[in-house]
Amino acid sequence: MNKRRLVFFLITLHATFYLHAQQVDPVAIQIDGKPVFKSELEKAYRESNVSRSDGEKESLPDFVQSYIDFRLNIAEAKAQRIDTTGNYIRDLSAARVGMSRKYMQDTICENDYLLKIYNRMQQNVEINHVLVPFEEKIIYPADTVVLYQKAIDLQGRLSKNGFAAEGYSKVLSSSTVLDYNRQNGYIGWVAPFMFNAKVEQAIYSLHVNEVSMPIRCSDGYHIIQVLNKRPAVGSVDIEQVLFNFSRIPADLNQIDSVGKVAWREYRNIRTASDYQSLCDEFTRVMQMGEKGCHFGVLNLESRLSPTFIEAAFNLKKEGDVSEPVQSEYGFHIIRLLKKIPVPSYADMKSALKARILESDKSEEMTIEKRKRMSQELGFNFNRVAYDRLNEIANKISPKDSSFLKNVDNNNDILFSFGDKKIYTVANFVEYIRLRQNLMDNKPTDAPETVVYTEAINNSLSTDVLKEYFNAYYSRCLTDYYYLSLPNREPEYKKQLDEISNGLLSFGVMNKNIWERATTDEKGLSEYFKKNKNKYSFGGTKYRGLIVYAKDEKALTVATSLSKSEKNRDILIEKIRHALNKDSLRVLMEPGIWAKGENPYVDNKVFAGKEVKAKMGYPYFIVLGDFVSKPTDYNDVRYAVESDYQALLEQQWKADLRKKYKVEINNSVLNTIK
Repeated sequence: MNKRRLVFFLITLHATFYLHAQQVDPVAIQIDGKPVFKSELEKAYRESNVSRSDGEKESLPDFVQSYIDFRLNIAEAKAQRIDTTGNYIRDLSAARVGMSRKYMQDTICENDYLLKIYNRMQQNVEINHVLVPFEEKIIYPADTVVLYQKAIDLQGRLSKNGFAAEGYSKVLSSSTVLDYNRQNGYIGWVAPFMFNAKVEQAIYSLHVNEVSMPIRCSDGYHIIQVLNKRPAVGSVDIEQVLFNFSRIPADLNQIDSVGKVAWREYRNIRTASDYQSLCDEFTRVMQMGEKGCHFGVLNLESRLSPTFIEAAFNLKKEGDVSEPVQSEYGFHIIRLLKKIPVPSYADMKSALKARILESDKSEEMTIEKRKRMSQELGFNFNRVAYDRLNEIANKISPKDSSFLKNVDNNNDILFSFGDKKIYTVANFVEYIRLRQNLMDNKPTDAPETVVYTEAINNSLSTDVLKEYFNAYYSRCLTDYYYLSLPNREPEYKKQLDEISNGLLSFGVMNKNIWERATTDEKGLSEYFKKNKNKYSFGGTKYRGLIVYAKDEKALTVATSLSKSEKNRDILIEKIRHALNKDSLRVLMEPGIWAKGENPYVDNKVFAGKEVKAKMGYPYFIVLGDFVSKPTDYNDVRYAVESDYQALLEQQWKADLRKKYKVEINNSVLNTIK
């Protein structure tokens, strides 16, 4: 008895909620059994009139009929599978991408990271640096034990004795440094982007004179000592006179002789004009042209000799000239044109973001974003499945094809987003295979200069696996987050549905009405015949054909054929068959013209002025007759197409009203204001 009462109570409660929902948002229209609620109709009605003046606003009854037609178009579009066509899929995809941007971007996390790097750019740090490198391209965790201990021992000695005592140079290199990560000893002043992300983090975190613990990166263990800090010097715009070595590398005799010349010329510089005279002579001898001595803008991370960079930044005032400074290319005398401070955050934000995305900082910048997205999607990670892969990576690099042969847990779930999207080890294996193939196989049609390189070239096998996983996981996360937006963002889904409906309505009308109105030659002809009395020229016109000929013989043939055939369309085919079978001897232009509408017709028919001959076809004739009213729909094609389209639209609406059942609740409509 109690169960019956409970069931009756639940049924009554459900019915009460349903009736309440109907009362709150009642059905205004039903189209083929599908409801259109009052709120939806009312919103659409208001939006349709929002940009109209009071005198132009559409009445509710007229709008309702238009809205019904719109919904019927959508129903018929789905019946005709317009939603499977290439145009619909492409246009909806483009709209989806544009709409999704604000949901896919995490501007807060991104701006925080950009500001973090920008703030680093306000400071330069003077450092010593040592790399204890991985000796092989691929190493395994067991190999790092000895190397790490070596780095720890070195760090202890450096902390106790200093870099110089351990044999690391205290002077700047005079050779160009292509990669500061592999440069040992005194580096001098550095700025962001000169070292990899982990090392840079240490540089800007350590106190003055502090020596870091070994920092494991993709190329080995780095040890940093911070010597000093200062406000960022920005950039400098400079000129230079170069006394270059004839051979590189230069021997001691050449260094000595070129150096003496450079110092002699430097001592002769007492005024700005003295330097300019030296610059002019340098420009003439070296054939520098308009560029002259101008070197350009230089910053700390420029890939040049550190001695050259230091000398340029040591100049204090505009016009100051440096002493001769040696590099691997020769001796340079540098003149400062101007100092350029670090640009404002607003001015360099876009360029800074682009630079980060091209560096190993890109992963750092997106960590918080990925974390937020993962939490939102209910990310679950199967550590056990990953550890089995990691065990293989302890002995075989994931870059080696044999790694995949040793994977035996392909069916295990590697990670998932809730219980809705699952990614197996097998899916990840396919991604690893793709990465291997990209590195091993170049497309057969790619030029020899095309080279595929890893963004982060890890040496440690387990780091390679971790980088592969992070890249794969990030791709899957982004893809699923994008595809699942309609399920999580009601406003996004609503906008997407509106665009989809618009594309469906357009697609079905374009297929059945608009395209047909311009391409249905039979329908246009029949419509014209039934309604020819409604069309007129408003005067006499000349209806006919202009024939442009390469030579007089071709023109004579065309003229002869026109005497025995008065039907223009048949005449065109006869001329084409007679003259254009093997080559294009004539061009033909059918039409109907009033005086002043075509210079060739004016010349032959209306005794007009001479015309310029058509290029390649210097001879022409105009064939035809004067007509007072159109004889063919092509004579008034645009008007016929417009009227025929209106007829098709009328028939279309009527046909859809017959095919689909439409029910209107006038009592609900009367409540819409």
